[in-house]
Amino acid sequence: MHAGASQHRALTAGVLIVVGLSACGAPPPDAATLLKQSSQRMLDLKGFHFVMQISGFTGAGEPVQSAQGDAHPPDLQARVNLKEGGILLEVEVIFASNNIYLKSFTGGWQQLTADQVAQFFDARTLFDPHSGLFAAMTDTTSVSRGNSEKINGNDTYRVSGQLSGARVHQLLTLIREQGAYQATYWIDSSTNDLWRARLAGNLFDASQSATITFDFSNHDHPVSVTPPPLG
Repeated sequence: MHAGASQHRALTAGVLIVVGLSACGAPPPDAATLLKQSSQRMLDLKGFHFVMQISGFTGAGEPVQSAQGDAHPPDLQARVNLKEGGILLEVEVIFASNNIYLKSFTGGWQQLTADQVAQFFDARTLFDPHSGLFAAMTDTTSVSRGNSEKINGNDTYRVSGQLSGARVHQLLTLIREQGAYQATYWIDSSTNDLWRARLAGNLFDASQSATITFDFSNHDHPVSVTPPPLG
């Protein structure tokens, strides 16, 4: 009886262990796999909403402080806050049909050249399918996966690594090309959605740090951007 009871307890314990492992589900992918899968997911979206915030030192050469809008790259529409002489100014930008449009606080829509918009914020480069942020995810080196974190109510894994200055410069040409910067991504392993990305380092000045944070939502919500009426 004693031996039978021991065998029964051992069998029960084994069943509980199996059930417990099943309940936990499969372990999350490694950091490189998470980045690869999320990169492809974000590149394939029909549209998304983004919020970009720059903090830390920027200097006169980087007037953009924040931006938010909707994108289906290469088309995009956004409201952008620019710093000029200590004053924040809001403008609207539209990138549609390979043309660029700006609406400032002084009047209606006007068309800009690529050189003109590059002086303050060429948002097309941020999400360019070949050189933008989502493509850069797979160029991130020395990657590691952290613990699960909640981002705006969503379960994500934090993946950290480095991007070269030259690679980050492709995302936003006002960023310095030298050195390397810390890149962090918050990824939902069940959907591969990227909910947040952060770039940190001496982005705009060799001796002073800055951070650019992107928050994403409305993943795969269709976005249609049309040229505005001029004037």
